[in-house]
Amino acid sequence: MSLPGFLKQFFWDVAFADLDARADYYFVIERLLEFGNDRAIRWVLEQYTDAELLEVIKTSPRLSIKTGSFWRCYYHLQEDELRCLRPPSHRGDKRHWNY
Repeated sequence: MSLPGFLKQFFWDVAFADLDARADYYFVIERLLEFGNDRAIRWVLEQYTDAELLEVIKTSPRLSIKTGSFWRCYYHLQEDELRCLRPPSHRGDKRHWNY
C-alpha cells in the first residue's frame, strides 16, 4: 500500500514512491510520530493498530525525549518501557584519556 502524497514532505531522504505503508510500517510510524504534523498523526492513528504503534514507541531509539514523553502519556506507559527515555548504556562522564 503506497503512502498518500501529503506525507511526502516527511520522507525527504528516501525514495518516497518505493515506500510501502505495510512493509515499511516501522520506519513510517517512527518518522511520522517524530516529524509529522496533525494530519500525518491522524493518518497514522487511522492506519496502524495500537500494537504496531506501541512496538515502535517502546523500541525505537530514534524517537526524541519529547516525542517519547508525549506517547508515554497518551498510552499510560511507564518511563522505563520506552527505549528512547532510558539513559544511554555508555557512560558519558568517563574520559578516555587522563590528562
